[in-house]
Formats: sequence, structure tokens, C-alpha cells
Amino acid sequence: MRTLILAALALAACSPSAPPPPATPTRNVDFRVTTTASTADRRFLVEFRSLTDRDLCISANNWPTVEGELGVKRSADAGDQVHRVGGRDTLAAFVRFDQVPPESRTGEAVRAVDFNPEPFFCGSGLTQ
Repeated sequence: MRTLILAALALAACSPSAPPPPATPTRNVDFRVTTTASTADRRFLVEFRSLTDRDLCISANNWPTVEGELGVKRSADAGDQVHRVGGRDTLAAFVRFDQVPPESRTGEAVRAVDFNPEPFFCGSGLTQ
């Protein structure tokens, strides 16, 4: 009996284990970002949709404020709240056209926007 148990333990030790989960979420695997322009409102809607069961977090600097401001163009009093998106949930906001970098515009019109909020898995060691 003891030999059988030792053989089972040895076999289990040699069995391949499940690969560890990725350290960083992957776009179109763990999350999707869509933007929809509204020229009448001079802003675009940003929707961040989780495609995973794990909670995703986005730093305040990488997500629009309630006023539609981004990154370095944010007001000093915009806050530093981390946005937590539950598994399979959606986070939505808007960004004003004047916040879009010049290289993404044609005159006053927004030509294309590839918004990347750089999410991370909540609890992955970054300050929340």
C-alpha cells in the first residue's frame, strides 16, 4: 500500500500544472475598450468592458474624470480614486474632444481614438 501511495505522489509531482494567470490583463482577451464619437456633444463615450471573472482596476490618471478630462489635462482636484470593474462588468465615461491629442484630430473633428486605460488585476500589488 505504501508503495502505491508513493507512486501516486511521484506521478502527481510530475504532472503538468495549470499555467499561472497572466500578470497583466490582455486587451480583447481580458477586457475590451470601445469609443463612440458624438460630434453634437463634442465628446466621445468610452466603454471599458471586462471579459474576465477577475476584478480589474484602472488608476484615476488613466480614466476620464466626471468632467471628461484625461491624464495630465486633469484638474488638480480630480482625485486619485482607483476605478474597480467587477468581473464581466462595464465602466463607462465620456471624454471631451478638447482632451484628445492633436495627432488624433483633423481640425476640430476627432478622427480616431485608441483609448488604452492600462488596467491591472485588482490586488496585483499596486496601490489601490
